[in-house]
This record gives sequence, C-alpha cells and structure tokens, in this order.
Amino acid sequence: MKDVIDAVSSRIKTPYFGYAILAFFALNWRGIFLLAVTHGSPQERLEAFDSVTNQYTLLALPLLVGAVVAASTTWVQYVFGLISRKPAGLIDNLYLEAEHKKTIRQAELEQSRSHLFAVKEKELIDRAKRDEEVAGIEDDAAKEKLAVQLENLRRERDQLSAQLKDQSTAGKPSAYNLSKEAIEIIKAAAKSKNGTIIKPRSIGERSIQAGEKSFGSENSREFARYDAALDYLIKQSLVKSLGAKGEVFELTSNGWQVADALS
Repeated sequence: MKDVIDAVSSRIKTPYFGYAILAFFALNWRGIFLLAVTHGSPQERLEAFDSVTNQYTLLALPLLVGAVVAASTTWVQYVFGLISRKPAGLIDNLYLEAEHKKTIRQAELEQSRSHLFAVKEKELIDRAKRDEEVAGIEDDAAKEKLAVQLENLRRERDQLSAQLKDQSTAGKPSAYNLSKEAIEIIKAAAKSKNGTIIKPRSIGERSIQAGEKSFGSENSREFARYDAALDYLIKQSLVKSLGAKGEVFELTSNGWQVADALS
C-alpha cells in the first residue's frame, strides 16, 4: 500500500498532473466550498456540488489546462531568459570590469611597494659601501672628519624623510590617536564659526564649552577626562590658546583638518 501511495504521490508531483490539480481546484472551488459547508444529507450536498460543476470543469478543462501550462512553461522560461540576458550580461560585465580594475590597482601598489623597498635596500648597500671606503682611508683625522660629515648628512636626510611623512599624515585623525573625549571636543568646536573652546576658571564652574555643547559638568571624574583630552589636543597642536589666561582656545589649521575628516 505504501508503494502505491508513493507512486501516486510522485505522479502528482510531476508538472503536468500538478498543474491539472491546481486547475481542477481553480475551476471547481465553488462546488468544493458548497460540498464542505452545505448542511443537509449527502444527497443534498452532492446536488449542490453538481449544480455548479459539469464534466468539462471536472475533467476536460483541468487536463487541458495542465497540458497547456506544462507545455508552455519551458517556453515562458525561454522568453524570460531572452529578456533578461542583456541586462544580466551588462551586470556581469560591470563586475568583471570592477574586478579587473581592482587587480590592476593591486598590481600597481605591489610594484610601487617593491620599488620602495628596492630603493631602501640600495640605500643601505650604498651606505655600507661608503662606510667601507671611509674605513680604508689611512689618515685618521681625515677619516674621522669624513665619518662625522657622513653621519650629519644622513641624520639630516632622515629628518627630512620624517618631516615629509608627518606632512602626509597631517590632518588625519589616525595620526594623532585621539580619545573619544578629544574627538567629541573637536567635532563640537568645529560646529561653531570660529572653532572656539572655553574653559572657565571661576569657582564652581567646572566644564568645557565647545560650540553649543558643554563637557565635564556632570562630576569631577568626567571633567578630568575632558580636561586631559583638551591638554592632549593642545600638545598635538590641534588646539591653541588665545590670551594668557588659558580660558579661551580655538582650533588650529590641523585641528580643522581633523574635524573635517571626522565629520
């Protein structure tokens, strides 16, 4: 019996019979509804069912609709495939072009990085060769003088490289390792026209005013955090003091750059 049930179930699940069954329910839903809800004897319920159904809706039309739908399904899929082929191809081309540009950019960066390390390696080799040439000088005074001059020249060059690196990172928040409190102060100050920060020194007034916001007024611990953050901003030349009292401050050029980067 189980095998029979499985065989019938597998037949019903095929596209044709599945569509035929759906068509049967769609064409005869009124009769099925009356058969289920009509009160009376079975004979009366069957008569109600027969009154809204016939041999065409019960057998011929469901089989015909199932055949038509099953036969046309593949063609419908084919038509939709033709319609979507062009946009799908364009989308694939976009992904391929983006991946291609990414690969080229990665190759360029890798080549630039390799060139940079090659230059540094060559510089180290040249320095070692110069040190070896200096060591070969027999005159001790001339050798010592030349060694000092080379050391000064290398120190000057390293300082220039460090300055160029600092200039390239100026204005970037990541270059200053700012705390959450420092970021809040800078962002609030940048919302005012002049980037002004005020720290009153009057008795009982323990807060830092930046733009339209006040920081550190809740308790002494909170004020200490924001006060330390303001001192750090001053130390990093992101904020400068106005006047000698140390109550009014404003954002520097680098401070404005950091604020713009944070916004």
